[in-house]
Amino acid sequence: MFKNLLKGILSAVAIKLLDNYRYLSVQLLKIEFAKSYLHGVRAARSSAIGLMCMGLVIALITVGMVLFHVGLFIMLPWTVKEKALLGIFLGLAYMIIGGLALRAAMKEKTWMEKSGATEMLAKVTNQSKS
Repeated sequence: MFKNLLKGILSAVAIKLLDNYRYLSVQLLKIEFAKSYLHGVRAARSSAIGLMCMGLVIALITVGMVLFHVGLFIMLPWTVKEKALLGIFLGLAYMIIGGLALRAAMKEKTWMEKSGATEMLAKVTNQSKS
């Protein structure tokens, strides 16, 4: 009888400890989820601010280029045909330079190196071989 009573008490204590452990684990998991959510919100906010700043920079560059060309075409003592040919040449040059810059910026290899994914993959593959 004493043995059964002792088993019952120990079972009740073990159940209570496990229940407390489960509650604390769930609370810790909720905290970790909240931290991850906040990190995601911070990253989204930073991305949005960065995109707006880049849009502003691109708009300023565009306005500067337009004003430069307007001033150049007004000041040049050339004929309208020569000015149009210069405009076509400059436009094509800007399109080619922009396309090459965009191509270089969007290369997968560049993104892998800049993000650190290349080093991470090297570490993972080296660890898995050992």
